[in-house]
Amino acid sequence: MDRTVKNREIGEVLRRTKAKRKNQACKTYELKIDQSHLNAATKRHLSRLFLEAKWFYNSLVAQGKANRDGLWNANYKVRTVKVKRQNIFEERELKCLSSQMKQEIIGRAKDNIVGLSRLKQNGKRVGGLKFTGRIRSIPLNQYGVTYWISNNHIHLQKLKQPLRIRGLRQIPKDAEYANATLIQRNGYYVHVTTYQPKKAETFKQKSIGVDGGIRKQLVLSNGVEIEESVPITEKVRRLHRELSRKEKGRNRAKAQEKLNRAYDELTRQRRDIRNKISGKLTETFEIVCVQDDNVSGWQRLWGRRVLATGVGGLMSALNKAHTPAPVDRFYPSTKTCSRCGHVQDVGLDERVFRCEECGLVIDRNLNAAINNEREGLKQIGVPVVRREFTPVDTKTAAELVGYFNGIPRVRASLVEEAGSRASARKPTTSVVR
Repeated sequence: MDRTVKNREIGEVLRRTKAKRKNQACKTYELKIDQSHLNAATKRHLSRLFLEAKWFYNSLVAQGKANRDGLWNANYKVRTVKVKRQNIFEERELKCLSSQMKQEIIGRAKDNIVGLSRLKQNGKRVGGLKFTGRIRSIPLNQYGVTYWISNNHIHLQKLKQPLRIRGLRQIPKDAEYANATLIQRNGYYVHVTTYQPKKAETFKQKSIGVDGGIRKQLVLSNGVEIEESVPITEKVRRLHRELSRKEKGRNRAKAQEKLNRAYDELTRQRRDIRNKISGKLTETFEIVCVQDDNVSGWQRLWGRRVLATGVGGLMSALNKAHTPAPVDRFYPSTKTCSRCGHVQDVGLDERVFRCEECGLVIDRNLNAAINNEREGLKQIGVPVVRREFTPVDTKTAAELVGYFNGIPRVRASLVEEAGSRASARKPTTSVVR
């Protein structure tokens, strides 16, 4: 086929795909490869696949160091690369790494060069690309070629045995598979990118204010308070003790691997809590107003209490996943009265805010959340009008409490104010819209 005709056909396919993507939503899912059914040859293949990716990437870096244009002219069809072992270069065959995977690794190396160039343009001191000791992810960028999924199994290019995967049920049946990434992290995972039909827009309430803290991780301006904690377990402490008794060698490496897996389990639990809370809030409210608190400073003061909660990750996720309504770090949300705007000093031990000007008595975190909502809306130019709570607000608060209490290790309730259970309808805790 003539090259010009082929390019024209490729361009036409790309245009049709681009038009179709406008009516689709892009979502990525994490699938876990079940290693209990892998045979010895498959385990060796997967292990060597990441090893060959490291060899190939390091050969690209070496080409770039030897010749300025060496990386840009790299050949993805090479079958062997030179690997330095002590002071000798040995020729190694690339048996598991396909041409498509090599193309994407070359693209990653070029992206790294471009990133370093931009940092240098911004005045940062940068060096050249460095050799890597380990590759933890391999791109699979052509569905149907580098990978495909069928009958709860994923098939990888150049691998004979299909791999059973967990988590496929979370992907809708009408989803269209696109790129994927094979990841090695205390096991093997696949991050699959899909395109799905866009869902009809559901009614969202206008806005919500959020205040973060140590004792109550999140307090919302509609009176909902959320506590969550995933503390260090006794298993992790025991593994730390075992690791400290091991001498350097294979046994110590095995103990370190066990400890890494235990920490990964805690990390996954915290990530699950963060995603469910932030996802529910951004699904329910159009604008989420969050203050840019210095969470790293909290951790220096309160250490493990902050580490166990992951409040920093929660607030970061809220800042990234909604219509931006930033509240400056130095805005005195706790010291300001949410009714009259009077500013006064409030001690850390004072859990109830009592306004010296208008006499308002309100939970300090709820007061701060209402102020954050007002200030966030003001920053993005949304008209701010004071109003009372409505039955819709009360219903939404009750639904949020029920949803959050269904998440493991999360406890939600309505704010307790002045010794009694506060209601989201209380006029003194009105929010701005």
